[in-house]
Amino acid sequence: MDNIWKWWDEHYKSIGIKSSRICKDGIINLEHYNNANKKLLFVLKEVNDWEGGDLRMMLENGPKYQPWHAISRWAAGIFRSFPDFEEINNFTTMCDSIRKIAAINLKKTSGGSVSNMSVINAYTHIDKSLLLSQISNINPDYIISGGVFSELIWLLDLKVNPDNPMAKPVLDKIRNAWVIPYRHPTRVNNRETYLELKDIFKNNPEMN
Repeated sequence: MDNIWKWWDEHYKSIGIKSSRICKDGIINLEHYNNANKKLLFVLKEVNDWEGGDLRMMLENGPKYQPWHAISRWAAGIFRSFPDFEEINNFTTMCDSIRKIAAINLKKTSGGSVSNMSVINAYTHIDKSLLLSQISNINPDYIISGGVFSELIWLLDLKVNPDNPMAKPVLDKIRNAWVIPYRHPTRVNNRETYLELKDIFKNNPEMN
């Protein structure tokens, strides 16, 4: 799976982007991911001011920074069929959950505190084939969009209702994965967003 970074390195060099800017991501812990009862992939925008970083190494010992605490709670809910919030709202459970997921950014180079969605969309376009390969290698059951569902519609060629594209999760029939439109994990109320995600799963029983 790590061969993909050689391809990304060559791809960026061919279009004049320094490969040293690449921030690696993917499955946090392969053993834990393979043993999980559900395969979860969280798709986000970009890292903040961290050229050459590796998301997997940052999260291997548990969530760091507020967004990853939120994601670890959401993951714990999905893994455990959404028990009461108090049951998963502890660092031990969050550490266990974050090690079981995969997480990628559409834009593999570092960004700033405010994301430019035009830039992220452009990177998603030029990296399309590699992103699709990465997602296929991860082989998730669920793809949770962290504020990038508009990009995932065309990247994954999802069949959505054009009048209300974010109304409900969509089955990606090519990869046999449910794609869930959801919010970016910054500036969230942990209890409320946990319950919101619980409602999405409750209201779409075909996903379970």
